[in-house]
Amino acid sequence: MSRWYEAFLAALVAGDRRRALTVAVDAQSAGLDVRTLYLEVGRLWQENEMSIAEEHLATAITEIAMAKLQSEFTMAEPRRDRTLVAACADSELHAVGLRMVCDLLEHKGWDATYLGASVPSEGLGAMVRERQPTVVALSASTSPYIPRLRAMIAELRAAAHAEHAPFILVGGRPFLEDDALASNIGADSTARDAGEAVEMLTERFP
Repeated sequence: MSRWYEAFLAALVAGDRRRALTVAVDAQSAGLDVRTLYLEVGRLWQENEMSIAEEHLATAITEIAMAKLQSEFTMAEPRRDRTLVAACADSELHAVGLRMVCDLLEHKGWDATYLGASVPSEGLGAMVRERQPTVVALSASTSPYIPRLRAMIAELRAAAHAEHAPFILVGGRPFLEDDALASNIGADSTARDAGEAVEMLTERFP
């Protein structure tokens, strides 16, 4: 565990936004891939190492740091003919994991559209029909959101033209607890975290 990670995590737990931003910027200047700091926040929450209140505070600070360091993520590799639309289930507010996926894929040359939290099914369906993305990434943080996610996937499947049907990737804590859940609700695959999602997608869609 690097001193940068330890300092960043300590700042998150303390709710010290200024310190967290300073650590992230200093880590970037020192040549550290700061994305590893952000991915660790999601892992801690998924494994119940942070309370909900701590996770909300850490997420808010992390999103500020991500926005500040956005230039680090964007288009480090040549542009690829690959597109992503990312959204949370209707009423779902935990969106930082999807934001990480979008930032990391943009770093890989993808065109990523981040819709964020609480996206209505009809709005998502309309955007997917219009943009015909390579991949749709959906997230649910807890089991009560799974029926909404299932309905969103069913609508996407019904609306998509066969030749433009997107690959549907899902993520969130419920999928860590049930290996069969992703396929049971109609998704193509799942990933344990943003890093695994990006690795999977860049391998599947080179």
